[in-house]
Amino acid sequence: MNAIERIETKRFIADIYIDDMPYSPREDDNLGTLIAFHSRYDLSDDDNWTKEELIEHVAKEDVLSLPVYMYEHSQVALSTEPFSCSWDSGQVGYIFVSHAEIIECYGKLDLDTAKKCLETEIDEYGLYLNGEVYGYKVYRKDGEDVNSCWGYIGYDNAVYETNVALACAEENEDAN
Repeated sequence: MNAIERIETKRFIADIYIDDMPYSPREDDNLGTLIAFHSRYDLSDDDNWTKEELIEHVAKEDVLSLPVYMYEHSQVALSTEPFSCSWDSGQVGYIFVSHAEIIECYGKLDLDTAKKCLETEIDEYGLYLNGEVYGYKVYRKDGEDVNSCWGYIGYDNAVYETNVALACAEENEDAN
């Protein structure tokens, strides 16, 4: 396994790697339920829906739903907004949550926050589908392993978390 980036501090080194065994963010506790139909990809959280049932469900007044679009051209991109290329993209389904679930989660009917959460869930899932999941290993400059963590979705998130881990290692070293 080759590191894709190395970050060094005074006493430590951290290597960032592509996580070759990530788990799907759709297996986490998600606010939304994703139902999508595609001939080559299984993107849905639940395969027990028909297109007609889905359309009927998202039309309900007590459901917040966002359309899910997919662009496929050597990689897969997901979005809650349509892509400009109609040839390689189109709507594949919806992500939705009931108003009752929003209230249960936030303590009130906060549609703006819930919408942002659904958009983030789709963005993260797209990154996961394209293999943009990372981990890091922190070790002393003498080679002793100190820490590692995996499953960071998105490169910027992985770099941030790696820098936090390095700062903690340096701080713990200074405290001893």
